[in-house]
Amino acid sequence: MSQNQKFRNWKNTKFAGMAWLLAVLVLVIAIILNMIVARLGISWDISPNKQYSLSDTTESYLDKLDQENVTVDFYLLAKMDELESDASTLTLYRALLAYSAHDCINLIDFDPNKDEDTMKKINEGNAYTLSTGDMVFVCNGVEKRLPGSSMYNTYTDSDGNTTGEDFVGENLITGTIKGVVEQFTPTIYFLTGHGEKSLDQYSTFSKNLTNYNYNAKSLNLSEVDAVPDDAALILVAAPGADITEDEMQKINTYLDGGGNISLLMSPNGGEFAYTNLEKIMSDYGFTMDYDKVHETNSSYHISGDNTTVQCELHELDDDSDAADLTSSLIDQNLYTFMPESRSFHYYDENGKYTIAPLITTYDSAVGEPYGGVSDDPEEQSGSSLMLAAYSLNNARSESKMVVFGNAEFIDDTHVSSETVIVPVYLFLSTISWMYDSDIDMEIAAKTSSNDYISLQDASFARGLIIVLTVVPVVIMATGIVVWIKRRNS
Repeated sequence: MSQNQKFRNWKNTKFAGMAWLLAVLVLVIAIILNMIVARLGISWDISPNKQYSLSDTTESYLDKLDQENVTVDFYLLAKMDELESDASTLTLYRALLAYSAHDCINLIDFDPNKDEDTMKKINEGNAYTLSTGDMVFVCNGVEKRLPGSSMYNTYTDSDGNTTGEDFVGENLITGTIKGVVEQFTPTIYFLTGHGEKSLDQYSTFSKNLTNYNYNAKSLNLSEVDAVPDDAALILVAAPGADITEDEMQKINTYLDGGGNISLLMSPNGGEFAYTNLEKIMSDYGFTMDYDKVHETNSSYHISGDNTTVQCELHELDDDSDAADLTSSLIDQNLYTFMPESRSFHYYDENGKYTIAPLITTYDSAVGEPYGGVSDDPEEQSGSSLMLAAYSLNNARSESKMVVFGNAEFIDDTHVSSETVIVPVYLFLSTISWMYDSDIDMEIAAKTSSNDYISLQDASFARGLIIVLTVVPVVIMATGIVVWIKRRNS
């Protein structure tokens, strides 16, 4: 072998050795960096809409709580490893990891079917109706529940197939954390002092309010100077007498500030008028009939009880902010019944109100005069009767009113009956519409998205496979052959 050949072989060997050494060094460095990143918990969210990261709003708020040494116990009724292994909950899993990275969040995940002690701790007295996947937040004795089913908004087509989903959990979780930290729980005040049905008669319904993160308390306006500041709304259930003018003034002051009121006005045979309550109703476009509704068509009432009448849910305009009140119930195709009720009428005073019926009877129903002070009461018949409705007073800080012609459908005797399931859920929805217990942090929903490549046809697909697989293999093989020839040359 000549001196030049020896030199070329030595040179090739040297370069080959250096290439292998550099490859090994790159591999070692990559392994070490990967170990460091894994140990430090560093990750990068490269998804198109940052769906695996918390928003700046959440991060800045949690940073503030970290600095203030606030601690929120965050109970998750599921195991984190179960969320991680399920592709449908990966966005939630990554969000929970980001929350738990903050000192202020003490994330406690557990199996609700096995850990009875933790369940008793967070649900003393069975105040909540909890399911797997739900969350309970606790801070300084204040608790709030967040249903796991609310984390995503899912969209389906006419055949029921899922077409997409948005992750809305961050806005709800951060808002709930803020709620327990600031120790604010809105309260539904049941008015007393006029023969109303007492709060004790609504214990089951009150528990439902707790699940929606509301308190329920009694309120006697003759004993206080004003409606309490934490009032989400005033609920008047089957009063046996009218309120006083002083009480009316206190209610009007509350409503002028954007307060809300629900009037459940069961038929009352007493020969008196609800003068002051009717004045409040008139400010929302309602008039009340002194009647008791019954159904003349036996096909539209419960057998043997013509006062428990079958009704129709009114479909609201899509552009109405109350459209969701009835739309979801209408989609379920459930029968709507209302027990012994009175009827109402409404009018719109040149756009002063946003007002519409919620529940109406069939044309065969009749409103028979019942109670009141009219010397010549008129029977309501010949058209559908309105048994429930809503109104928003645009000129009164968007204060809201809901009226129902019955108060018994949510008491302990009736609330669990399948007959009244629709009005029960409707009424719960009106409460959320009037005053949402969730604190809106204005964090945008995150839509799950994927990157796609469009394949024009089968031949294009085959060509792409060749480009992405066969061509690299050919290039690699060619390189190996060239290297061998040069090494042996």
